Amino acid sequence: MRERYLKSGLNGFQSHEILEMILYYAIPRKNTNPTAHALLQRFGSLEKVFAAEPGELEKVPGMTENAALMLRMMRDLYQMQTAEDQQKTALDSGQRACDFFRRLYRFEQREIVRLAFLDENLYLKKCIVLSEGHPTAATVSVRDITEAALAESCNIVILAHNHPNGTASPSDTDISTTRCTAQALLKNGIILSDHIIVGTDKTRSLRECGTFLGII
Repeated sequence: MRERYLKSGLNGFQSHEILEMILYYAIPRKNTNPTAHALLQRFGSLEKVFAAEPGELEKVPGMTENAALMLRMMRDLYQMQTAEDQQKTALDSGQRACDFFRRLYRFEQREIVRLAFLDENLYLKKCIVLSEGHPTAATVSVRDITEAALAESCNIVILAHNHPNGTASPSDTDISTTRCTAQALLKNGIILSDHIIVGTDKTRSLRECGTFLGII
């Protein structure tokens, strides 16, 4: 497997072979093929294996704490690299913002609120996690957003959260919360440029949905 990988990358590898090869480095001197198959059988796909929490991964026969931690670290590394790659990239349209956050939320199974800081030309400076919740809910306050923006000396932000078990269609609460948040931030000299919702079906810009009409 190593020779195949060194010769042609992951081209031609099946999902269980990729997992088998990765797991070998965390579970050495053991046949990791049955564990790779068990992971895929339980979670359904390679992507969902990487999205699973370490505690759930460890329930699969053959998995170890080290192996679960390694898979989690690979997921976190992907998200970190995605954010770093997009620094100094313009998030000046709903589509560009949606593309950025869709990649960032790729492996998330819980609802997470993120905040992106933009410069005066709407280029991304930094993106942080504001709060993490259960599979269906995460909360954040205007104060949290304001304090984070002031700490970064930033007055233009994009708010984002995901619906890991649902569509990207904004709920009435999403819409009302966005409007109230935008108005409250504006009083503090901070512009909420957009609010992005990432669902299992698509990604939506609430600005393009008309939520911000009459606010800014």
